Amino acid sequence: MDVSWEPVEQGEMTGVLLGYEIRYWKDGDKEEAADRVRTAGLVTSAHVTGLNPNTDYHVSVRAYNRAGTGPPSPATNVTTTRPPPKRPPGNISWTFSGSTVSIKWDPVVAKADESAVTGYKMLYRQDSHSAPTLYLASKSQIDIPIPEDFTHAFVQIRVTGPGGDGTPAEVHILRNSGT
Repeated sequence: MDVSWEPVEQGEMTGVLLGYEIRYWKDGDKEEAADRVRTAGLVTSAHVTGLNPNTDYHVSVRAYNRAGTGPPSPATNVTTTRPPPKRPPGNISWTFSGSTVSIKWDPVVAKADESAVTGYKMLYRQDSHSAPTLYLASKSQIDIPIPEDFTHAFVQIRVTGPGGDGTPAEVHILRNSGT
């Protein structure tokens, strides 16, 4: 989750502001059991990771200095997203047409406890020594330009959505094959 807040006024604080402490705890737990993340300096936002998916959290922020933490902000409620679908795209096939390879796969449908699929990410690598190229697709099909001397490529396809990226399906595409 991304957390941001208004900075504390220096006049409202004794001592030198060292940063802020974000406290977050699951709904039903006590604030005393909260996990903590600290920022340094005048930063007024933080990205908190390691949360459970599809879970209600309470969040508060406190300024801190050498003497300790100040009073908390009012707690805010946040619900994390459901995780991405666990199933990778399947039934991957491809066809060649001139200087293009068209890659297709069966669409992934999210289950009730998974976040929606908003698209697909494909990492394409000409060989094991080349840098991968990232392609984004909104449907379960994509056309990729290829060089004339193309013989093979390595491809990873995964779903993406509000819950993050799913598990990749990996295929080795050869010029004279189609699945």
